[in-house]
Amino acid sequence: MPYYQIQAILSGNRTKTITNKTENATLTDFVLPFISNGAIELNWGNNKNTYQVLELRIYKTKNAWDKKGGIKFEVLTQKSRNIYSFFEKKAMSILKAKTYPVFIIMPIQGDKFGTQNDQRIFKEFELRFQQIEALLQDFDCTAIRIDKEYALEELVKRIKQEIERSLFVIADLTEERPSCYFEAGYGEAKGKPIIYIASKESAIAPGSKTNIHFDIHRNVNYFSNHEEMNDKIKNVIEKNKEKLFTPAEERILQTG
Repeated sequence: MPYYQIQAILSGNRTKTITNKTENATLTDFVLPFISNGAIELNWGNNKNTYQVLELRIYKTKNAWDKKGGIKFEVLTQKSRNIYSFFEKKAMSILKAKTYPVFIIMPIQGDKFGTQNDQRIFKEFELRFQQIEALLQDFDCTAIRIDKEYALEELVKRIKQEIERSLFVIADLTEERPSCYFEAGYGEAKGKPIIYIASKESAIAPGSKTNIHFDIHRNVNYFSNHEEMNDKIKNVIEKNKEKLFTPAEERILQTG
């Protein structure tokens, strides 16, 4: 049987090599996650690590790669061409049939391994994303969030790409981060419908009222807890289905 060898290109000129996979495993475990959220998971012993990926390269070989055999990965794959596009077409066919990408703008705050307060803040925004992600699945949508480590130029490029391919955007403006305003502004410029949300109080400094920029504060859906956040997002989606689920090209024609 053929073997599929994968190179994952990471930021900082780093590379991860995944070897000797089947066609199905290559598609489901690596290509689909990469296209959906720009990341893949790799096992390291009993732990799973998530890596943000800039590019996937896939090679089909007749022989399995045996690291102990002394043959370098580059030598094994040098006569094979990169067939990522073959898997990309398959993955896009699956994703288009099942889900719509929705870009999530959210502050990157807290630290999973920091102080107790940093962990609390990190967990709060992580739970918000998970709640939104689960809600969107009910509308056949996939939540996309870019919050992994990138060099600045790579990060901005990736964010723009994901916003451009998203059907609409959900923007959490809690904490009023400049990066969130930048991403929301780019979405507006690209004609993407945006659902603005924010907690009534700061997650970083509980008890402090959230103050949103004057230009858009009237359009923000404020919430006190995750349940209220979900209810408000759900209501906006249900009331604006025609607008939200109409591709950008069609919206332009309708308003032109």
